[in-house]
Amino acid sequence: MRHTLTIGLLATLSVLPAIAEAAPRRYRVDRDVDRDEGYDYPRHQGLLLRGTLGLGGSSADDDINDVTLSGGAAMLSLDIGGSIARNLALHGRLSANSMFEPSLSSGGEELGDLEDTSLTYSLLGLGLTYYFPSNLYLTGVVGLSRASFEFYGDEYDSLDGIGLMGDLGYEWAVARDLGIGIAGRLEVHRVTGEGETLSAAALGVLLSATYF
Repeated sequence: MRHTLTIGLLATLSVLPAIAEAAPRRYRVDRDVDRDEGYDYPRHQGLLLRGTLGLGGSSADDDINDVTLSGGAAMLSLDIGGSIARNLALHGRLSANSMFEPSLSSGGEELGDLEDTSLTYSLLGLGLTYYFPSNLYLTGVVGLSRASFEFYGDEYDSLDGIGLMGDLGYEWAVARDLGIGIAGRLEVHRVTGEGETLSAAALGVLLSATYF
């Protein structure tokens, strides 16, 4: 099941550039013309607001106790910032991904699912987003990460560390300064606490809505 999900996510990410090339160029109503380059395209500038929501797969390894949690994850994020150059924005990001009832394994042996259990990674970071003329965009984020583990409604260790994210997405303009799209996301986290270190990675596909 997890292998099928991973293959599906990778396939979706691989076709995003093709979608961008094939899609009609429906840019914003007041599109600008770059006379030097001889074609027109949207110039993203000003305030940036973006929300994303999607699903993916995640895995977390306890490096000290040789335990791995893996499974499907819900993902979301909110970006707020503004342009620092044409088509380039600097922004903050608040994000989270949560595994619900993950599978537990130790030493390569599957031990089953953990019922009424969740592992959530939240991140507060700083990012850069660049839009290409095709409305394909790249985002990179680095920030502070926190992992929270809940078991039957009780919260246990909260571990702190660092997280990195990368997004590759494409958007269709639906109104002036407003676009909706699809994006692939890769994120990694490394958090530590007393006698415990967790390394996690997640891959997902998300829907986005952006004002920029």
